[in-house]
Amino acid sequence: MIRPPLVGAPIWNTVMKNAEDRCECKGACGKKHDPERKRVQGRCDMTNGKRTTKRGAITLIAMPRDPINEGSFAVAAQLPASRLAAMCPDRYDAVRRKIKAAEKKLLPQDEGLFDTAEFYVDPASKKQADVGAA
Repeated sequence: MIRPPLVGAPIWNTVMKNAEDRCECKGACGKKHDPERKRVQGRCDMTNGKRTTKRGAITLIAMPRDPINEGSFAVAAQLPASRLAAMCPDRYDAVRRKIKAAEKKLLPQDEGLFDTAEFYVDPASKKQADVGAA
């Protein structure tokens, strides 16, 4: 028997029912899921309660369908079941790793909103920055 999470059980149950208790990953994790296999229809073949040697019994995770824009816990907790997808722990971790790798490749912002050159004070000098009247 698979037990839903303590918080958000009704939404989790709805997500799992819509997904037929099977991982909905179709390749976002980076692995290729064979669309020719009729049994899995191009999806991951992990199901709720499936036993694996690595993790024991699998419990699927309800995660946002758009993990980049809705991936924070505060946003994801407020999403309706239609905007959540069932993912097995391995696929969930793979998607999170891909997002983190993409974030690291982003270049830092070169220029700020304001020019800070006028506020710069050489650390060797005893002067304070002139920030104007308060």
